[in-house]
Amino acid sequence: VSKNELDWFNRDLEIQVKKWQQEKKENQDNLKALRNTAKKHTDTNDRYSKTIDEKEKQYNTYLNTYLETSNKLANKKVKLEELIKKSQDDCQERVKRAVEAEMSVLKNWKETEVCKLNGIAANAEANLKMLSRYG
Repeated sequence: VSKNELDWFNRDLEIQVKKWQQEKKENQDNLKALRNTAKKHTDTNDRYSKTIDEKEKQYNTYLNTYLETSNKLANKKVKLEELIKKSQDDCQERVKRAVEAEMSVLKNWKETEVCKLNGIAANAEANLKMLSRYG
C-alpha cells in the first residue's frame, strides 16, 4: 500500500470519525432534548394527577354532603308526612266529635222544645176543659 493510499485512507477515516462524532453529538443533544421533554411531560402528568386527586376528593366531599343532606331531607319529609297524616286523622276525629256534639245539642234543643210544646198543649187542654165546664 502506498503512502498516498495510506494518507487517503487516514483522511477518509478522519472524515468518517468526525462524521460519527458529529452524529454522536447530535444524538446526545437529541437524547438530552428528549429527556427534557420526557421530564416536562412527567411533571405535567404529575401536576394533572395531583389536580385530579384533589378534584376527586372535592367531588367526594360534595357527594357525601349531598347524600347526607338528601338523607336528612328525606327523613324530614317522612316525618312531616307522618305528622300530616296524624293531623288529618285528628282533624277527621274532631270533625266527627263536633258533628256528634252538634247533633246532641240539636237533640237536646228538640227535646226541650217538645217539652215546652207539651207544656203548652197541656195548658191548652186544661184551659179547654175549664172552658167546656163553664161554657
